Amino acid sequence: MTPILNASGRSPKASVERGATIARKYKMHDVADRVQNLVNAKYRTSSVVIIGEVKRGKSSLVNALIGRRDLLPVDVITATSAPIRIHTEPDQPDDKPILARLVRGTERDPIEPSELKNWVTQEAVDAINRAPKDSQEVASLPSAAELLVPFSSLGKVTIIDTPGVGGLDEHAVTASLAEARNAGVLLMVCDASTPITAPEMDILRRAREQVGSVIVAVTKTDKNVRRWRSIVADDQRLIAEHLGLDIPVIGVSSLRALDAAEAASPEKREKIEQRCGIAELRQQIINHVNSPGNLGTITALEITRSTMQSITTDIQRDIKLYDKTSDAVGELEAEKRKLEAFRDATSEWEQLFMRDIQLSRNKVSAAMDQALTDLKTRWTNRINSEGMRVLRSKPQVFTSQIEIELRQIMEHMVMSMVSEVTRRAAQLFQGRRDLVDQVQQQIFAAMAPPQSLSHDVEKKSAGLVDPSMLTMGIVGAGALTVVIPFAPVAAAAWIGVNMGYRAMRNGKQHLLVWLRETIATTRGSINRMIDITITTGRTEILLRHRAAIRHEQRNLQGKIESAQKIARETEAQRKQTIARLKKNGEIVQQTIEELDGHLEALKRSRHGAASLKAAAQAGTIPASRAGM
Repeated sequence: MTPILNASGRSPKASVERGATIARKYKMHDVADRVQNLVNAKYRTSSVVIIGEVKRGKSSLVNALIGRRDLLPVDVITATSAPIRIHTEPDQPDDKPILARLVRGTERDPIEPSELKNWVTQEAVDAINRAPKDSQEVASLPSAAELLVPFSSLGKVTIIDTPGVGGLDEHAVTASLAEARNAGVLLMVCDASTPITAPEMDILRRAREQVGSVIVAVTKTDKNVRRWRSIVADDQRLIAEHLGLDIPVIGVSSLRALDAAEAASPEKREKIEQRCGIAELRQQIINHVNSPGNLGTITALEITRSTMQSITTDIQRDIKLYDKTSDAVGELEAEKRKLEAFRDATSEWEQLFMRDIQLSRNKVSAAMDQALTDLKTRWTNRINSEGMRVLRSKPQVFTSQIEIELRQIMEHMVMSMVSEVTRRAAQLFQGRRDLVDQVQQQIFAAMAPPQSLSHDVEKKSAGLVDPSMLTMGIVGAGALTVVIPFAPVAAAAWIGVNMGYRAMRNGKQHLLVWLRETIATTRGSINRMIDITITTGRTEILLRHRAAIRHEQRNLQGKIESAQKIARETEAQRKQTIARLKKNGEIVQQTIEELDGHLEALKRSRHGAASLKAAAQAGTIPASRAGM
């Protein structure tokens, strides 16, 4: 993405850096560090979810996108049985080893990548189903797997390979769409042997309601060389006629793409990639994935602007101090008294805060109880109606789906409470966004399990989004697991999900008891996280409020003492100082104007993209223009 330059030729990053330099001259080092970290940070905000019917070549297509033949298990009989999440690492050297992990509750257990086939394929599930009911293998079946792969061509994204949906298999369809709910791109995989089917069209229709951008890849073009182009054209026409969507439909040969990846000559590799369609597919994904850099930049610009305005206020007060010393001293004394009164009112604010937060907590708790009751009813009916044979045939789909649904409830409830706490913090801090930001980060740090704060986990999670994402408007579904990547809920809830395999093997009543206990454990976990939010938020707000008051009191006292010294200076000295202060004020004001210009341009860009997408969903413009 080409940086936006202002009239002075500075990019948003350069303007933030300029503001940080000014802030340091005024001894505001913490804010300067914060905005520089934000504008330089690299965030993962988008994912590419691969969805499609069984044996359409989804795993082969993932291997082709990444350019590694043996990344995911693929052969004639292999079928993926659990979601596999591939995190690309564009900043890592290509020869860095791939890290593979199995997801078991809050645990991420490392394995060799070659062992994936023993855990996330239907063959592995069938083998475990043949094991005795009480075997350890049954309890150790993971709900998903993760890979960290050095790869630069797509940037920093997460590619999620989902189990095949098997025609009208509602379990698999629902689980796959739930996995895709926060995706930047949903990649629907068909193949070149036949036009798009009715079940595939239904999946596309439902996906459009949950996902931002949709692309269709028609795979196995090398097996239908004569007709694949007409199949692609038919698919595009059928999608437009029946769904009203104008979306990219791209023919791809995964086999030829992998040949290209292994070509010795870069020129030959590029030529094959263009011919087999993988280059076009990668470019479409890049075009559709939201630009994550803007998120950190906008926040950095806003905090820097707020800081510059604070500095401007100080400069204007200093000018008045040198120009009309006696008047300024009187105003400073009045301001000091006002500040002391504000400090004394803190105890009253605290009482009101606890009253309002308790009311909010009651509302969140009622919503949580209703959501968990609905989930219990829905799953009990499903278990009773579908029978154990169906559930046992795809146990990882079952556990993945219920885990996602429980996590959605948890995220929504906890984020509702976080929003209430930070909203009240913003009222008390009176525009000091940096202080609100710090309170939020402390709340999320307090929620994170102890193991997610260790150096080893931090190293393995390099590049994952940090808590500052929550200050950038990423506060909807999925936000909490983005902020705290390693399962932000107490271990018991998700270990309970895994133990569902064993309950499933022991019969319906065992599974219903397990469901009831897991929901109860999740309820307790949500309540604990809400309590952490309130306790940590209240403490952090009061500590930072009192520290800010003390800082401002010291600052005002210093100004009063300076006024006494200024009174003894000559008129020439005062005029010289006033000239310097005015010059500094002009520089700060120019910086504010730069920041305003960048903010307007970036927000206009984001608003325009959102408007296009909304218009496409309403059917007033072709969806392809909106990145659909």
